[in-house]
Amino acid sequence: MLNTSHFDTYDSGSFRQFCGPAQVHKDLNTLYGLIVGIQADGHINDSEIEMLRAWISSVSSLQAKAPYSKFVAKINAIISDGVVTAEEAEDLIWLCKNYLDYNRNPYYDVITSSTQQLGGFLAGISADKTINIEELTALGNWTSNNASMFKTWPFDTLLPAIERIQAERQLSAEDHSELLTFCQSITSIKPADQEKVTIPVKLPEQQVSILIQECTFCFTGESSRYSRKELAQIVEMYGGIAADSVTAKLHYLVICDVRNPAWAFEMYGRKVEKAMNMKKKGAGPKVIFEEDLFAALAVLGNITLPG
Repeated sequence: MLNTSHFDTYDSGSFRQFCGPAQVHKDLNTLYGLIVGIQADGHINDSEIEMLRAWISSVSSLQAKAPYSKFVAKINAIISDGVVTAEEAEDLIWLCKNYLDYNRNPYYDVITSSTQQLGGFLAGISADKTINIEELTALGNWTSNNASMFKTWPFDTLLPAIERIQAERQLSAEDHSELLTFCQSITSIKPADQEKVTIPVKLPEQQVSILIQECTFCFTGESSRYSRKELAQIVEMYGGIAADSVTAKLHYLVICDVRNPAWAFEMYGRKVEKAMNMKKKGAGPKVIFEEDLFAALAVLGNITLPG
């Protein structure tokens, strides 16, 4: 049985204050992508301004520390009049670039940084729940400038959809709905009042028959229902085995709905990236969602938290 006591620190969220430069790198990359995204169509509306407030909220535990205090003060000053001009947006982009000095930053990794920026970019263009042709063109240009990144997941899921829409030279209502849902679901930056979006990404073997007894489960992300420790205990109550790392012997990697803000990758994180790379080589765990696990547990009986 896995010793779950170390999950208490994770569940409390207190780990963020110790993440240091790598955390700053991630948060500023996300902000950079967010600003580029919200100004992609040439103007910034109220919904997109709300996304900047959401970014501030996402770093609330670090606002008193440098450089967060500088960025929060800058953003608050910009949005105080309810308008973000093109010049103000460029000022923020310039500020991000100055702190994200990749030549000096030992935490810089091209794939990680591009993924973080894409997450912010998608949050920006989907902020007002509408993706227009200017934003789609900007997204297409971004993908062209970062073509090498699309050999890795989750970029390789997004690219075919973009290429197809560009080839058809139109954005149908169905394509718009799917793309908007994709954008909203894979970013951790969102307004507080935004409803939870079901993750639409079609992962290989997503429709799986899940066995519980004597199978190993590792969790990534933050559940909206239970703490990480409680999830591990629930699985073990039903005869499963909780694990805290992704290995070739792991049976299931479970994606929880709420993204962990300390992930180096903006999307689902290193665990999923590692699992997907293993799957491409014919090994590794099946990647499932939290709801898939709950459905399998429901067949065995009502889920009851440990006392």
